[in-house]
Amino acid sequence: MDLRQHIFKARNILLPPLESAADDAEQFTPLEWSTYFESRQALVVGDTTFNVYCSGLSNTGPIFVLHHGAGHSGLTFGLVARHILSNNASGFTVVAPDARDHGNTAGANQEDLSLERLVDDFVGVIQSMFPNNTRDMVLVGHSMGGAVVAHAAASKRLGNVTGLILIDIVEGSAMDSLSSIPTFIHARPKSFTSVESAIKWHIESGAIQSTESARLSVPTLIVPTTREDGSIAWTWRTQLLPTEKYWHGWYSGLSKTFISAPTAKLLVLAGTDRLDKELLIAQMQGKFQLELLPAAGHTIQEDLPNRVGDALVSFWRRNQRANIPVRRPDSQLP
Repeated sequence: MDLRQHIFKARNILLPPLESAADDAEQFTPLEWSTYFESRQALVVGDTTFNVYCSGLSNTGPIFVLHHGAGHSGLTFGLVARHILSNNASGFTVVAPDARDHGNTAGANQEDLSLERLVDDFVGVIQSMFPNNTRDMVLVGHSMGGAVVAHAAASKRLGNVTGLILIDIVEGSAMDSLSSIPTFIHARPKSFTSVESAIKWHIESGAIQSTESARLSVPTLIVPTTREDGSIAWTWRTQLLPTEKYWHGWYSGLSKTFISAPTAKLLVLAGTDRLDKELLIAQMQGKFQLELLPAAGHTIQEDLPNRVGDALVSFWRRNQRANIPVRRPDSQLP
């Protein structure tokens, strides 16, 4: 199934009614970010104040940097972050920024979502948090975020990047799906009467399979808007259609950039049929590792967070830098 087919639920847009009288308010109550991350920071980089969710900042082990896709937020990785820390609460560090014009990030020029700007933002945030980094760093990106972290790794602007992980993004299927995405966007509800109804829509439409993850991440995808009659509607935080001019730039050349990045690489997909020719050849040549999670949808990190978390940690363990002590001359031995 390629990205376009996935978006349309096997070529059919199956969108449930926006709301019903039988809404179970408690079932769709939003969850607090603080259950999944230890803190969040507001970092000023250039013209923007970036919201960054963090856990384990005082730890000394590897740093997992998680970049969300278009229209999402750092909380798309909330359950993954919690699971990673459960593997080694005193060792791992996890950070998940909200990109420009997403989530709780704010500032000037928010409409500029060009790949170059997004990469500069990402590198600036990470350099601000971890200047002169000497720890292992693993860059993880979902969908559009995969393009950002791939180009960041390829640019060698961040120190000690020991791993690059892309989640459900392949250049070929992404480029093929671009013409279909506007139809999907127009088919979505333009607004919701409550946060709970937005959460319910994401679950029942199949956009997110995990109710827990939807209750955590969806509230950051919408903002309150006052209607002409004074009532409140909840509309999309990030308007995706105006970003259409950037879509081609996000994904063009991604396969080559990913393959050539000077670090260990992992591609997490929901099916092998999403591999394009260039990636298929590279995978057979052993240039990157492949993890298949066919039970998931496009937001694999939300649908199967524990499986994704385990894959990230296992990948780092296989590729961590060897800590080999330097042998001293015999004359210096005690």
